[in-house]
Amino acid sequence: MDGERDRFELGVLAEALEREAPVLAICRGLQLLNVARGGTLHAHLPDVFGDTVAHRVPPLDPVRHDVRLEVGAGLGRIFEAGELEIASWHHQAVDRLGEGLRPAAFAPDGVIEALELEGAPFVLAVQWHPELQADAGSPQLGLFRALVELARHRAR
Repeated sequence: MDGERDRFELGVLAEALEREAPVLAICRGLQLLNVARGGTLHAHLPDVFGDTVAHRVPPLDPVRHDVRLEVGAGLGRIFEAGELEIASWHHQAVDRLGEGLRPAAFAPDGVIEALELEGAPFVLAVQWHPELQADAGSPQLGLFRALVELARHRAR
């Protein structure tokens, strides 16, 4: 728990949303987005979902598992796929959805792994770590390419 960090990051997020700036929230960022929109979190996934899907393993190394992308969601269009292997490293996740948020991906155990903000052209949040899989040829690069393309388009 770090109240100062929470206040700072929630303030940055609020400013970005107010300015309608592109947001790509990763892991804790997804959790902050959900909480900022009035949602809640599961404090410890194994207590709620069991251990059929490892979302994090000691000593805190990322684990790989698949996620199912929602049909018609922005992430599905970015990845051009219905399923994706991700690098997971979290023990908390969305419980009650925040206002205006919709799930965009799910783990096999039902954990929400991605969110999108309705009506926002590029507010995406993923619970996984795409930066850990951003090597050449990786589908994860699609997230970063989409963000860069949007920034270029907005700069014109």
